[in-house]
Amino acid sequence: MRKRTRPVRQFEGIVISSGKSKNPRPIRAALRRTGLTGWKIKSLGPGAPFFLAMPPAKVNIATGAAWHLTYQLRNDREVSHAEPAFETAGLDAAFEGARSRSTRSGVGTATDLPGSAPHDWAIQACNIREAWRNSPNPQGAGVLVGHPDTGYAAHDQLDPSALLIQKGYNFFEDSTDPRDPLSGNFPGHGTSTGSVLISADDKDVIGVAPQAKLIPLRVNDSVIYFSWRRLCSALYWAVDKKFHILSMSLGGLFGGSGALEQAIQHASKNGILLFAAAGNHVSSVVYPARMPDVIAVAASNANSHPWSGSSNGPEVDITAPGESIWRAHATAQSKSIVDRSSGTSYATAHVAGICALWIAHHGGWAALSKRFGAENLGNLFKETLQRTSTKPAGWDTKNYGPGIVEASKLLSIKLPAKAPVRAMRAASRFQSLGPWERIEALFPDSSSDMVRSVVLSHFRSGETRSTYFIAPVLDELHFHIATDPELRSSIATRLKSKPKKSTTRSASTRLSSVSPELRRKLAY
Repeated sequence: MRKRTRPVRQFEGIVISSGKSKNPRPIRAALRRTGLTGWKIKSLGPGAPFFLAMPPAKVNIATGAAWHLTYQLRNDREVSHAEPAFETAGLDAAFEGARSRSTRSGVGTATDLPGSAPHDWAIQACNIREAWRNSPNPQGAGVLVGHPDTGYAAHDQLDPSALLIQKGYNFFEDSTDPRDPLSGNFPGHGTSTGSVLISADDKDVIGVAPQAKLIPLRVNDSVIYFSWRRLCSALYWAVDKKFHILSMSLGGLFGGSGALEQAIQHASKNGILLFAAAGNHVSSVVYPARMPDVIAVAASNANSHPWSGSSNGPEVDITAPGESIWRAHATAQSKSIVDRSSGTSYATAHVAGICALWIAHHGGWAALSKRFGAENLGNLFKETLQRTSTKPAGWDTKNYGPGIVEASKLLSIKLPAKAPVRAMRAASRFQSLGPWERIEALFPDSSSDMVRSVVLSHFRSGETRSTYFIAPVLDELHFHIATDPELRSSIATRLKSKPKKSTTRSASTRLSSVSPELRRKLAY
């Protein structure tokens, strides 16, 4: 039986802004007026208009209480934005407890397809060697790839010279040392995904862009947890340090944060090309992959079919090899393990590495930025990536993008005279989603009306069951549904039974640990 991951692992603080001001004085004053004496604040990152307010040490703030304090701060005249930050369930949370023996993991099991036996199968599938041969600047030389993950660890497959440690940071322990101590549950994820990016082509693990430089940013200690707040800090750091690419093999169902959205936009406008994992073993694409300025990557296998565990949906931009991928596996006991693993994390690393090849092939980031404008590079690359992808027979373009990435075609295509205003995705992808839309996105197989009907059944009848009346607590409601798998499963079950609009809450799991503001509106 799989061990259930706690929906909320840790309260990190409240992210607050007083508009565009980077002056902390209004924030301190608002905290005092709210009675939050003794709370400390720090900037979310270089140039960020957001601050993180943290309670004194040893003060435990429950989930509902954190939301209550947030509502109080939102009522302050000096506060333009406030939202609680939590570390919540991340990629593959439901499966990590059985990863080493799971038949779905692709790690040393009979489920590894015969075509994945060669250590270079994914390199061949993306036609990367041909891309190297036909490029005047092969293997991504000169490109800086930021890597928010668990950090890095020494491993035989990782050349230390390919790592720019001095530009990295540890946002998990707030230090300049981004090393992964390889302790806790399922460490070493950053080393594994990093090896897919930059391992030398004469190793057992063959990296996509061996000449690129990888900059480790430790934002968590395990892939099964996700902190959008620490990812925000990494995004502002990446802009300040002038990275070219951010490869984010992480994510979670709850990440529709206003602060994260602004951080993503800030990075994109400054020319950083952003890639993120679509998600594993959940029905919808996770954050930050589903955000408009991020290229969402699903996973395929050695048969050029989608990986059965890959999240999918219209938010997916491209698919890349992600099932039974050869990777460096670092543990506290060994620094030389090479084995196979599966996940959209590895697919993301492949596409980010191919982007490094593309940047280097066209003369480097500075040349591309001068020609097209830094803020247009993301759209330019996404359009080119999708136009040159390979579409196998019977490919599901609705849920897995236009096809599987093809590096040689990508590099060979002539660049347009100007960058596109937007890349090749549905118009809805380029709009910010409100709380209702984020809730609906968790149940992609059901209509908006059905989702709203079931969710509203948790509230008292009459005026309190109107969307207008519950609007002030909708983002908290989204948080609880996204982070509580039992609640989400209960809603999904009721949706399958096709309830009528007058549906009751009798078969539903109740919301728990909510704020007083939300509690007053519930029917229980």
